[in-house]
Amino acid sequence: MFTVPNKLFEYCPHCGKSTPEFKGGHYVLCSSCGFQYFHNVATAVGALLIIDNKLLLLERAQEPRAGKLALPGGFVDPGESLEEALRRECQEEVGLILEEEPLQFVASFPNQYLYKEVWYNTCDVFFRIFLSREKIASLKADPAEVRSLRWIEVDKIPVEELAFESSRKAIEYLKKGC
Repeated sequence: MFTVPNKLFEYCPHCGKSTPEFKGGHYVLCSSCGFQYFHNVATAVGALLIIDNKLLLLERAQEPRAGKLALPGGFVDPGESLEEALRRECQEEVGLILEEEPLQFVASFPNQYLYKEVWYNTCDVFFRIFLSREKIASLKADPAEVRSLRWIEVDKIPVEELAFESSRKAIEYLKKGC
């Protein structure tokens, strides 16, 4: 569903006229000059970091959904692969440097992310990574993004406390042994 607030496009960003219309559920069209703005799906990644059948969850420090649990991850930057984005996000959020560890694709799910009154439709891609004890010894949460780190047994994860629907789906998928 196209959810960009109308006030963002009260006027055409190209010609300045007040004629933009929302079309097809995913783009804005100015009937005066023909300008089109496509509000495409953003790509995000999530890490299912596992050791001894426990999964690393973060307590979010920022909105949206501060205080809720999430997986390490975030948006893919322009020019970045999924794998590069996942490695960068893990390093930024929890100080984890993933070098040799294989990133195993698990699944992808649609999601919606509200940021500053704009709903962003995303496709969230999840990877499973098995970690060694040596790797987790140096984990350190970035306090600007993460309030706390929690290792929780996969079968005991409180899915109702997860910040995002796509993470719930990924963890349910993981619980099924996929």
